[in-house]
Amino acid sequence: MIPLLQVTPSKTDRERLLVVSPELAEVLTLIISRVRNGAERLPLVTRYDGAERLHSPPLPFLFQRPWGLANHILTPHRVKLLLDRTAAAAGLTDASGGAQRFTPHDFRRIFATEAVATGLPVHIAAKLLGHQSLATTQAYVAVYDQDVIDHHRAFIARRRGMRPSEEYREPTDAEWEEFLGHFERRKVELGICGRAYGTPCQHEHACIRCPMLRPDPKQVGRLAEIIENLEARLAEARDRGWLGEVEGLEASLGAAHQKLTTMQRVPSSASSHIELGATRGRI
Repeated sequence: MIPLLQVTPSKTDRERLLVVSPELAEVLTLIISRVRNGAERLPLVTRYDGAERLHSPPLPFLFQRPWGLANHILTPHRVKLLLDRTAAAAGLTDASGGAQRFTPHDFRRIFATEAVATGLPVHIAAKLLGHQSLATTQAYVAVYDQDVIDHHRAFIARRRGMRPSEEYREPTDAEWEEFLGHFERRKVELGICGRAYGTPCQHEHACIRCPMLRPDPKQVGRLAEIIENLEARLAEARDRGWLGEVEGLEASLGAAHQKLTTMQRVPSSASSHIELGATRGRI
């Protein structure tokens, strides 16, 4: 048997069913027994809605108490007063050292934060809280930097557990030298090649035309010399009628001017890449 708590009516006028833990079931049993006071059923009382300015029909509200000759619900103000008294009796203080204050709504936020932080999917938390939009639930959840780090590490650990163990062996000397050699081979005259690890050059080392070239602003003078040389060769090719050379030189010259523009947009003091310092590890 799984005990369920039926919440009706909720803030969105929808009924909700919540799974009740044994600890909560014991507390609810004590409250129900106290409110019934020996009667067979909970007394029916009405509740005034300050927002709607209406009285509800008689319902078996859980949080009620005798007041005079009839039962009345515990108002939000009364609940807050009881919470303040409980926090004061427990000696709870806030960051400034003052008395800790709680509102009934705070406990929804605390529950949502703790539930999601301990692995409850946010869309399930949204159902429990009665939210129609995940954005509302996400606004409830407090996210701390350490939580992000811990959960990401746990995620990586789970993913690694699904991979073959051979993938986490120590690399051999030959493999490590090959790995470092790839990055050495990416260094070219005008900067560095941005091709992925383990992939060969697909443009026959025509770096001027290659979109993978990341120009180094410090080499702007060298690029200017290359452009000057290309212009001279293009003039010669046109003068001698070498039309095949003209087409290729025009393409190279246009690409060189684009690289020059890219270099000029980056301050000369900026480096074209960041040296992370390769440290031998697992592959």
